[in-house]
Amino acid sequence: MSETKKKIKLLGAEITVYDVPIKSASETFGEYELEDGSKVRVKFVASSFLRIEGEYGPDGRPLYLVFSAPAVNVLDSPVSLMHPPNKSIQ
Repeated sequence: MSETKKKIKLLGAEITVYDVPIKSASETFGEYELEDGSKVRVKFVASSFLRIEGEYGPDGRPLYLVFSAPAVNVLDSPVSLMHPPNKSIQ
């Protein structure tokens, strides 16, 4: 699939972007230990990349808008934070 040129509104201004299809992906989790004793894994799953026409960073590389959603997995929590499991979910 090829890039698709379109116009979107961003912060009240209309800008031209190119919707660039994802060719491949490698996503990894970050692991966090919270002060309440919980251990959580999080990764952000990108669903769309839009290259902004005519906009570049200080190093000359193009700027992209990235649409993503978090994927969260609680690995462990202290017993004091736990709630009895919902019996309908098994």
